[in-house]
Amino acid sequence: MKKILLFLLLLNSSMFSQELMDDFGEMFITAINSDSENVQKEIVLNIFSKSTIDEVGMERLLVFIEKMHSDFSPLTYHHSEILSFDYPGGKNFIMHIYAKQPDAVMWQDFQIRLDPEPPHKLKTIAFIAEVSEPVTLPNGGIDKKETLDWLSNYLEELKSKYDLYGSILIAKNDKPLFEKYYGFADVDKEISITDKTLFNIASGGKMFTALCIAKLVEENKIRYDDLITKYLNEFTDTTSAKKVTVHQLLSHTSGVAEYWTDETDDEVYSATKIKDHLELVYKSGFDFEPGTSYQYSNSNYILLGAIFEKVTGKSFYEYVQETVFNPAGMSSSGYFNYGSESTTIPLSRGQNENEWVEAVHGIRGSSAGGAYSNSTDILKFSMALKHNKIVSEKTFTNMLLVKNTNVKESANFDYGYGFEIIKSEQAISYGHGGIADGVNFEFRYFPDSDITLVVFCNQNNGAYDDLKKNIIKLITGER
Repeated sequence: MKKILLFLLLLNSSMFSQELMDDFGEMFITAINSDSENVQKEIVLNIFSKSTIDEVGMERLLVFIEKMHSDFSPLTYHHSEILSFDYPGGKNFIMHIYAKQPDAVMWQDFQIRLDPEPPHKLKTIAFIAEVSEPVTLPNGGIDKKETLDWLSNYLEELKSKYDLYGSILIAKNDKPLFEKYYGFADVDKEISITDKTLFNIASGGKMFTALCIAKLVEENKIRYDDLITKYLNEFTDTTSAKKVTVHQLLSHTSGVAEYWTDETDDEVYSATKIKDHLELVYKSGFDFEPGTSYQYSNSNYILLGAIFEKVTGKSFYEYVQETVFNPAGMSSSGYFNYGSESTTIPLSRGQNENEWVEAVHGIRGSSAGGAYSNSTDILKFSMALKHNKIVSEKTFTNMLLVKNTNVKESANFDYGYGFEIIKSEQAISYGHGGIADGVNFEFRYFPDSDITLVVFCNQNNGAYDDLKKNIIKLITGER
């Protein structure tokens, strides 16, 4: 077999090249897929260490391969990786071989101990796991050097393979652990992304809007159970409008239909004031009886912005600056007029399918989203929330209580007042994401470990999703 001869030559070099790892992994999967005992035997003889064959015996190894065939065949091979671990007695090597059954959602991760002596052939199966994607994550905590080294290498791989642009910041105890800036902010690839580059955060801005409402509640100027018709009364469907509360707007349980559609896209794009968006919301109507279901809708947060403009007598933009940005020390963040100000302020542009797209959420953002910020300022925001610089601890604790329960439809995540609450077996976190054309943003704070995560990307690039998911796994310890 030519494949085996090539593999033996590579083994003799005693170097873990990617070619070596892929030949090794592909032959293991070939043995599992094969119906021929002769083929299986030839592969076992060539990829298992002599000590394993002597100790376990060929017959038992073939029984093992046949069991793998019965349980997993057919499999499509993806790739292999080797992790090494230092122990007092020397190095241990674990090979991860990734393969998937037809139509399966999860990947099989075959983890195999290698002989510590060259040529490092297979020794024993360590573990077989199901994983969501074929990436081998280190087992150490996010604050360990080996984990951060792995993350740095993984990021370099994504940048190289997928031309990924953006930034990452991971902080613990308010101090950065990992901070990277990469790619370009402009159409001609002449302006590199730096720590000063500002990214559109899309719906991430809903956190700011909700905090402004919460501040007014603290000051007894608004109540969560207020009917919105106390402040706004130009709805076409007045019967439904009279049933909607501020609480329902904050928790996306109001039933107000989404105002931003294909038909209104041009009007949304040209809007520069909350009033411009509000007129479209009034026409959008209702999708369900207020308070009976959950449906994420930008209309809810346009209405909230209009309410606190009415209550304070200030523009939405002024009030967010006073209530959120200034107390948090977010000196670079804001709602900028894209186009005129982008020549003097380092605003990144969005990229979609290798074409550059204009700013989303209008020429200027709104109470539904579209602020610009950077990693440094979002870390300051995270610290301000933790240290109660924007609203009191009692107020913020209430904002993080799940509000979208006891309704017909629920989201795939829990929602408080302007914050997503993400729970898993390993950890709980709060924050908000932002997704739009050429915009990807994620802010998460993990209270138990006191870790803040901020990820930006000015592209529609699937590598961003892989990067975000795997960083979260490293933080939470989920594998």
